[in-house]
Amino acid sequence: MTLARADWLEARAAANEAGLSHPRGLELVPLGDAVGHTLADDVRSPGRVPGFDASAMDGWAVSGDGPWTLGEPIVAGRAVDATPLAPGTARPVTTGAAVPRGTARVLRSESGRIERGMLVSTDEAASGPSHPGSRPAPRHIRRAGEEAEPGDLLFEAGTLLTPPRVAVAAVCGLDALPVVRPPRAALAVLGDEIVGEGLPQPGFVRDVFSVQVPSILRSLGADPVSSDRVGDRLDATVAALDRPDVGLVVTTGGTAHSSADHVREALARLGAELVVDRVAMRPGQPLLLARRGETLYLCLPGNPMAALVGLVVVGVPLIEGLLGRRHRLPGRVVLATGVEHPRPGVLVQAFRATDEGAVAMPRQSSAMLRGLADASGLLVVPDGGARAGDVVPAIDLPW
Repeated sequence: MTLARADWLEARAAANEAGLSHPRGLELVPLGDAVGHTLADDVRSPGRVPGFDASAMDGWAVSGDGPWTLGEPIVAGRAVDATPLAPGTARPVTTGAAVPRGTARVLRSESGRIERGMLVSTDEAASGPSHPGSRPAPRHIRRAGEEAEPGDLLFEAGTLLTPPRVAVAAVCGLDALPVVRPPRAALAVLGDEIVGEGLPQPGFVRDVFSVQVPSILRSLGADPVSSDRVGDRLDATVAALDRPDVGLVVTTGGTAHSSADHVREALARLGAELVVDRVAMRPGQPLLLARRGETLYLCLPGNPMAALVGLVVVGVPLIEGLLGRRHRLPGRVVLATGVEHPRPGVLVQAFRATDEGAVAMPRQSSAMLRGLADASGLLVVPDGGARAGDVVPAIDLPW
């Protein structure tokens, strides 16, 4: 089923579903390389964390009421001493060290002093839970298993691996994680008028896509393997799109209906199925999303702002789906100033966040990028425009 002139939210959902239904490869990566990848399978803890009752503070492990007779120090990084701590005794302990059986609590180093060879407490506060919601435990002791037990679900498949999540995997004893292999992507920049360097002569424009789209794709989790400029010929366009070796082909330009636009005909000749045929938004309306076998096509308009709007609005949820992730619903912002929009479909505008609310950036149109360069995100303004104080959807930028 093809969505024709799709609502922008429907287009996002369709793109995400197209990605989710696409085959995904799996690979094991060491933890040091895992940040930024997406989990391919659920991950469970192989062990208990902590693996033993551990001191949460520098101080003394104490048993019974003080004053306490002092024993030998206990230091983190040494083998656990199996000797129980007898009532009336204390042993100096460092943070993270295993406390012996019989420990009633850990007395912090700033809450005790040595008098005549005995430890005396200067803080007789009662023991309580380590933190809200935990089971009662001796004060300043981390109970074995309070963070994780063997078999606990740490993260579900589709989770984006952030530095703290990788750290959790490490502390639970994992050395590698199963992640989705980054989908291979190819970029084709279409148009006879595009030049790759210098100041263009009249009738030509600078290639702004080859210098930025691969890095955006990489930041989203894809693997851009090629970037080519392609002339306005049907055979060249067919050849650029005929890439069964990649999971995603991104094109810019050629999606409209002029004599120089060949993307639709090229997709038809290749037997590709249209998933989204235009989106009811400005800029970015001529966007196409198609599928052939195990290759998806994100065909963006040729105007710079229109292409980047399409990449953010539709391309981001598409790549999230390719990585096995459900796309996030847009956030909301309050407008500090009104935005006029008398035309049908939504208006997508770069905005700057201020203390008073969101303000649409100057210098933005389908062909202009200045407004996007310093923007906080994208506003989505409904038919008829919006007034100051209205709450409208907003989409984060992936850079």
